[in-house]
Amino acid sequence: MSQDAGQERRRFFRIDDEVAISYRVISNDEMTKADGLKRNEVEPASLANELEKMNEISRIHFRHVEKESPEVARYFSFIESKIDLLAHHIIMGTDELFVKTIQPVNISASGVSFSVNNALNAGDTVEIKFILTPSLTSIKTLSRVISCEPEGDQFKVAVEYSQLSDEDRDLLIRHIVKKQMNDMREQSD
Repeated sequence: MSQDAGQERRRFFRIDDEVAISYRVISNDEMTKADGLKRNEVEPASLANELEKMNEISRIHFRHVEKESPEVARYFSFIESKIDLLAHHIIMGTDELFVKTIQPVNISASGVSFSVNNALNAGDTVEIKFILTPSLTSIKTLSRVISCEPEGDQFKVAVEYSQLSDEDRDLLIRHIVKKQMNDMREQSD
């Protein structure tokens, strides 16, 4: 691993979390033909990703409305909860990844470690798709296997993202910060 990559890994907080995750090994031929993962060509942003971006923007306006008219703000909050509930129901009912593959991970904005059934080789390129909970934000990235160690009857693999869009990295950072705040709040209660 290059020194720059090692420094980048240390710049981001790591958290233990549970996400829906799947991966597949990408062959050298596939990498050459595809010339890497181009998000816009592979799949559009998910409903959850778009809603999360809209929520970030609307929070600024919501604070203003809340100061001016708390009753209207409560109503908007109720409507937003309804929309979130519908979106979660749609996503959970249609995404097989979410239903079948939730597992504990250690995640940051530069990489993730998770359990796999079959050993991977350091240096392998893998395509990873994961869904963050509770927002159901979907992220797809190419990653490089850093290590793969036996752990019971499975293997613990650590990967570093090699192609992650800035937009997805921002969504991931926001998720990690929210999770850390929720964990600290729960510990203080």
